[in-house]
Amino acid sequence: MEIRQLRYFASTVRLGSVGAAAAEHFVTQPAVSLQLKKLEDELGQKLLVRRGRHVVPTEAGRVLAERAEEVIRVLAALEADVSGVKDLVTGTLRVGNTDAASVYVLPDVYRAFHKKHPGVRLEVTVAETARLVEALRARRIEIAIATLPVSERGLSVHPIYREDLVPVVPPDHPLASRRNATIKDLAAEDVITYPAGAVTRGMIDAVFAAHGETLRPRMEISSPEAMKRLTQAGLGVSILPRPVVAAELGRHALSAVTLSGVRFEREIGMVVRDDDALSPAARVFRDMIRSRFETRHHQKGR
Repeated sequence: MEIRQLRYFASTVRLGSVGAAAAEHFVTQPAVSLQLKKLEDELGQKLLVRRGRHVVPTEAGRVLAERAEEVIRVLAALEADVSGVKDLVTGTLRVGNTDAASVYVLPDVYRAFHKKHPGVRLEVTVAETARLVEALRARRIEIAIATLPVSERGLSVHPIYREDLVPVVPPDHPLASRRNATIKDLAAEDVITYPAGAVTRGMIDAVFAAHGETLRPRMEISSPEAMKRLTQAGLGVSILPRPVVAAELGRHALSAVTLSGVRFEREIGMVVRDDDALSPAARVFRDMIRSRFETRHHQKGR
């Protein structure tokens, strides 16, 4: 049973004429008659009978006509939905990003996307990199903005920007007034940091190790916002992305520790699956990310 057969049959019943049905579908009358005959043969039922100058459905034909109209309406709605997704009139964009990126980096991109495609719903998963990779593999999201490195098979990684991480303390902390603190000074402090196994934690540990020191974690927390608040409360030193603490540094609610010869830096990237099966909305979002951060890199390089 083919959809065109149902369309021809429904039109014939509604119009009471094979010829009128043929005209409605811009085909010849013999073409419609042939498909109606095939439909009857397939179902093993007489579906239409002639009464005078008109054709009317048999009982089996009446049941089929009702169901055919339902199928045609559902198919029309489906075609409209798919077309809407393709044209970015409707649909859902599912992306994931780390906590800091969701608050300090991506809102402008989300705003621009929503302004351009207001009918597309944004579904954002905020999690650490390992969970974002898992969500990508499970196809719960299409794009992840994550902390690199990500070296999972089956995923493509596109670095987009680098950011400094800053050791911060309350303004009355002894390290706040030191002009050239050392990594050894920092290693002597209780640190509020990312959980063991997190990508950013690995980078921080590696910097300490490269200088022959070991981080002394007092608390391990996934949320940069929580780390910042706990540091303000005097519970320890935090090493956080500069955008996360920029406002607090500006109003002197926190102080940056100036380290001699030490730099904490991490790379952020866009991660997608290798199968390149992005939805139209995801392709547009991917291109917006590339455009925004390529421009940013070019400006920094001047």
